[in-house]
Amino acid sequence: MKGIIVDNDKTVNYETNSAFRKLGNAVLVPVLNILPISTRKLLRKTHKSAEQIIEHATTHKAMEVLYDLNPRPKASYIENFFLSIWLGRNNAKAVRNRLRLVKKEIKKMIAKLVSENKEVKIINIASGSARAVLESVDEISLDKDINLSAIFIDRNHEAISFSQQLAGNHKYLSSFKWVRDSAETFLKTEGHKMKFNIAELVGLLEYLDDKEAIEMFSVLHSTLESGGVLITSNITHNIEKRFISDVLGWKMIYRSADEFASLLISAGFDFDKMKIYYEPQRIHCVIVAQK
Repeated sequence: MKGIIVDNDKTVNYETNSAFRKLGNAVLVPVLNILPISTRKLLRKTHKSAEQIIEHATTHKAMEVLYDLNPRPKASYIENFFLSIWLGRNNAKAVRNRLRLVKKEIKKMIAKLVSENKEVKIINIASGSARAVLESVDEISLDKDINLSAIFIDRNHEAISFSQQLAGNHKYLSSFKWVRDSAETFLKTEGHKMKFNIAELVGLLEYLDDKEAIEMFSVLHSTLESGGVLITSNITHNIEKRFISDVLGWKMIYRSADEFASLLISAGFDFDKMKIYYEPQRIHCVIVAQK
């Protein structure tokens, strides 16, 4: 597909692989990919992070393990080795890169709306921790009096509770609303009556078939104001796919950038108004589609 950008913006601090890491991957990844599914129980015991990722695969809890790179207590060489495997894999880096890229695009759109003296109206579908939106709003320099609102939709009460804790005493806390509901139900009822200029849908497409994805995009297209944007993503085929899907049991729907963009086009978005990005690992495709 023409027009795909691999975003290597140096100001974003993306994670890439050193020559040493690339050499190590050439040896390690094939080994991980041929591990029998029966090794999953053993893998859980290699590190607490591994246990959490496997036990909570597909949920915000596993994602937060991948996001967390804060210093950890001193550990043995063996523990550090396995930690480097779990948090240093291409897919783990790509998840964090995706977060950085999505935040970059959210902040860019917020800045544009503010410069045009427009209200900032955000909807975050299958929001999980809502980290991307919360951190974007927190990091961008805004006047406290700016007209901003955000709705976070998730059907998991634990995800909503975690997100509310993450928001803490956020400067725009009074402008945030959490709704426990499925994306489909909310968009077809209450949400369908609202209008937004930023929609964030990241981490859900991997679990929707094409028909479900098109239906979701169609409803979001109708809720966007003219000039509003949908920021969304999908995982693409990569060399760690077998290890992630079968060994770890984290099943997802992988799509090429072409396949992903075609879903948006089928839902009414204009290809000429899309920006299509790969984060540097080229594992996650992020599309910014303007209405």
